[in-house]
Order: sequence, then C-alpha cells, then structure tokens
Amino acid sequence: MTSRRTAHRTPDGQAVLELLPGTGVALPGGAGVLRFGAGPDEARARLSAAASETYGGLQCGALTLADYPEPRHAHAAWLDGHLFQPGWNTVALFDGLQVTLAAGGPDAVDRLARVEVRRLTSPRSASGEGAACVVWDGVDLFGHSAEEILSVLPEAVPLPDPRAGAAVGAVADVAVPRLGLRLGENGPGSSGWSRLTLTADGFAGWSGCCPGRLRCEAGGDGLVGILY
Repeated sequence: MTSRRTAHRTPDGQAVLELLPGTGVALPGGAGVLRFGAGPDEARARLSAAASETYGGLQCGALTLADYPEPRHAHAAWLDGHLFQPGWNTVALFDGLQVTLAAGGPDAVDRLARVEVRRLTSPRSASGEGAACVVWDGVDLFGHSAEEILSVLPEAVPLPDPRAGAAVGAVADVAVPRLGLRLGENGPGSSGWSRLTLTADGFAGWSGCCPGRLRCEAGGDGLVGILY
C-alpha cells in the first residue's frame, strides 16, 4: 500500500466510525463525536443516536474495580475489556460492528476513557447496505489483511501474551502508542484484525498503578479472580 487515503476509499453506503486519536470517535448519521471525557449519559445518548441498536451489557462473570485485590489486576482487566463498570455497560450495534465503552481507572470513573470496536463474525445488517467500517486516516482497519494495516500504522509494537509462556510467535495484540490504539484477535485463519481499542491520552485514571497506557507495566493479570 502506497497511499493511506487512495488505497482505502470508503465505499458509498457504509456507516463509518472514524477514530480521532486523543479526541474520541466520530459517529455516523450526524451523531457527532463520542469524546473522551464525556459522562455516561452523554456517551450513551450519542451512541443511541447513531447505532442501529443499543442495549445494556450484562456482567457475565466479569469483576468490578472493587472486586480486584490489587489495582494492577484491575488495570489489566480494563485494558482487555474484562472490567465491569456499572453505568458504562452500553453496547451499540452497527452493521457488522459492536461498540462498547469504558470509563477510566480509580481517578476517572465518571469519564469516557476507552472505546472498543469488534467486528462481528456474523454481521447483523439493519440497513441492508454494506457492513459498517472503522477507519483511521482513511484506512479501513478491519477491511484489509493484518500485514497491510501494520504497514501504514506509525510504530506499531507487538504485545506478547504473558499467559502464552514461551510459545513461538505468541502475539495477542499490537499497540500503536502514538495513536493510543490497540489491535487484536488476528488468530489462525483470520485475514485481518477483528478487535480494536482506542484510549484517551494520559493515564486515563490509572496513574496509581503504572504509566502503561496500552498494557499494564506493573504485571497485572485481568483474569485473577475470574479463572484463578
């Protein structure tokens, strides 16, 4: 790929979610920008105005901040999307995409600090048009192979899975610190990425744990208390 903006034109008829690093996510349908720092009511209202369907997600075995014995484990759970935050459990569906929200850590529990987007394995098309896409700088992040996407991202860094031991090539996610972006779930047989998270600038309320923005540098494990 030689050009970010010409090689990834967005086809007409698609709902587009545009990542705005440091700011948030521009939503389709004239719903405006889902901004980092927004409260839960504002964030929920914007998603509801843009999405084909919204509903409240269930806790489903996840732990709350108070349930973790150490902040580092809660931090790791937050980064992986496992931390349950009452009041921030809104799930929004676009055509083929699922969007969820998270507030920050202990110092920012009332402000939007993380947005996660997943590509659904079985897209649920509400409009009958092409599946929705999520883009950064004109690049459809779920619409191309993982290798193509990595070739245009600035200084992407692989994040080895600490639970994978010494397995050869065990890479769970890829981080792009400059953008506050993390890409994941490019498993065997997958042609591209299927999950991403965009985080707010700074510590996002986790300064009491460590300076890690896209991974817990204090060695946290979000599955502590859930699986073991």
